[in-house]
Amino acid sequence: MDLSFRFDWWYRGLKSSPRDAGRVVRCVVRPRGGERLAPASVEVDVDRGVIGDRWETDPHRKPGNQLSLINVHVIDSLCGGDEARAHLAGDNLHVDLDLTEANLPVGTTLTIGAVVLEVSSEPHRPCKSFVARFGATGAKKVARANRVGKRGRGVLTRVLRSGTIHVGDVIHVQRPGRSCL
Repeated sequence: MDLSFRFDWWYRGLKSSPRDAGRVVRCVVRPRGGERLAPASVEVDVDRGVIGDRWETDPHRKPGNQLSLINVHVIDSLCGGDEARAHLAGDNLHVDLDLTEANLPVGTTLTIGAVVLEVSSEPHRPCKSFVARFGATGAKKVARANRVGKRGRGVLTRVLRSGTIHVGDVIHVQRPGRSCL
């Protein structure tokens, strides 16, 4: 019997995020292994993803998972507000933006300064490292949110236009069917 519905209260209890114009709260780079850097800005490249991030050499990389975003309220809840632990999630951008499937369907573009990202169809699921860092309950919370379209684990994107992303930058949402380039 699936009792994961009991985690719905957790997600509903999180602070809500804007739907159309969010902001970047943290930038994270994963140079290798479990190492995490939290720079004030990141360089993003169409071919290389986040410059300095291990994605470029990852054997499982795909164009649709170049750059990952997680909702800041989700990750802060999972790590009890400990910013150093929040970086362990490994997501490149911690954002105050509604990442749900209803708000950001596949193909939605996110413009952050000069950078343009496209929401991919690649699912972002909790991996064994996520479970080790945030516990089985944390992984179950985000997995349940994923199953009901809330994207608790976040969203994966591909880079359409290179540039620099800074902490504090505004994220403009352009849903499919309208041009932002």
